[in-house]
Amino acid sequence: MMLEVRLRAMGCTVVAAASGEAALALLCAGRFALLITELHFDRMDGVALMAQARSLDPELELIVLTGGPTLDSAIAAVEYGVHTYMRKPVAVGELEQRVAAALERHRTRAERATALLHLSVNLRRIAEPQAPTYRVAEAQAPSQQIGLLGLDTRRRQASVSGRPVPLSRGEFDLLLCLAQHAGQVVSPEQLMREVFHYSCTHDEARSLLKTHIHRLRRKIEPEPHTPTLLLSVRGAGYMLASDN
Repeated sequence: MMLEVRLRAMGCTVVAAASGEAALALLCAGRFALLITELHFDRMDGVALMAQARSLDPELELIVLTGGPTLDSAIAAVEYGVHTYMRKPVAVGELEQRVAAALERHRTRAERATALLHLSVNLRRIAEPQAPTYRVAEAQAPSQQIGLLGLDTRRRQASVSGRPVPLSRGEFDLLLCLAQHAGQVVSPEQLMREVFHYSCTHDEARSLLKTHIHRLRRKIEPEPHTPTLLLSVRGAGYMLASDN
């Protein structure tokens, strides 16, 4: 509880889990920047949690905070890319510094991935000037309503429960593409092709889209960490939930 208080005081959005299994369920359901974990739980231990967390999100930052460090766990921490391995109790201010550094690393990587995506798209347009741009909006009806989500394709505006939601051009086209396939799972590769006109592998597409999906959820979801509109289907892609 005190850890939560300290992190919230930094301005962090904190979701607590009482076990390794609960933490893994949260990681399967949504995107997080940082996982802070103990090593010793009743069933799943911290090393197993780190291994599965890393497989779910290679970009997830990891901090180990434990009262019982061992050589084996330290070696495992290095293997899974843990940047910070701390022993309890942690001095006031030290944890906050380590968390701030981890979040900054995550933000920098996300911005770099976005910049590379934009560079790739621009280079592709230069190499293939005849290729159409953002075709996903062409054959759409003037407006669409999918559950609480409304899309006005003429004005390129979105709303949730009647509340306007400001979206960038790329965010709107990504949402529009998902709306075109509402209720269906759309693979990351397909989204990259249809929205950004960029062909790549599943893993590359997933990595490039991750930041866009995260930002989109923060704008359209009442609770971004427990999405109900823009859903992830593990191993397959993304789906815009439809109440039809």
